[in-house]
Amino acid sequence: MKKFIKKTTNSNNYFKNYCDLIIDIDWKKSNFNRISLINKAINKFNNCNYLEIGCDKNECFDSIATLNKIGVDPESGGTIRETSDEFFSNNKNIFDVIFVDGLHTFDQCRKDVINSLNCLNLNGYIFIHDLIPRNWLEEHIPRLQTLWTGDVWKVGVELSVSQGIDFNVVLADHGVGIIKKINKITNYKDRYIELKDLRFKDYFNFTDKISFINPEEFI
Repeated sequence: MKKFIKKTTNSNNYFKNYCDLIIDIDWKKSNFNRISLINKAINKFNNCNYLEIGCDKNECFDSIATLNKIGVDPESGGTIRETSDEFFSNNKNIFDVIFVDGLHTFDQCRKDVINSLNCLNLNGYIFIHDLIPRNWLEEHIPRLQTLWTGDVWKVGVELSVSQGIDFNVVLADHGVGIIKKINKITNYKDRYIELKDLRFKDYFNFTDKISFINPEEFI
């Protein structure tokens, strides 16, 4: 991971030439992961209201340092046993920090992000997991192996040109997208038709448009 950061921080165009390097990234060697990044944001708020979409075994949910938290998962973990669509259709709560780690498909992730923006406080944060696939197996739809980012990287492409937000992808833990809501009104850029059928080989045509940062820059 350190080698990757050292080689790439000077330019946002590096992703066009990093095919060989990205396969060798060991995310576990980073001192930061989604949990540490989320907790950093949690600490910015008094009595932070936290929402997590996709809890599974509560690896993240149980480690988030706030008492005011809701976890949504249709199968396990969290506090509410529903799909994210079901939850958002009835939700009346407003949150300070939201973590989106549900079904790792472009279709579902973009819906979760749009719904999250609509119930996020001004200056609140949304975190999105798995925005950097390292190879076609990790990215493939349908899922072919345990380690799976899916094609949620396409959501990062849409967010990079959306309005009313700041958006970066942190180079840690398979790529952690971070949205900060800077305007009350946001405009999520719909590029669904353009992106929906693209695959891992197409990923590198878009990464120079996305802001990638080191964990230290976010902290």
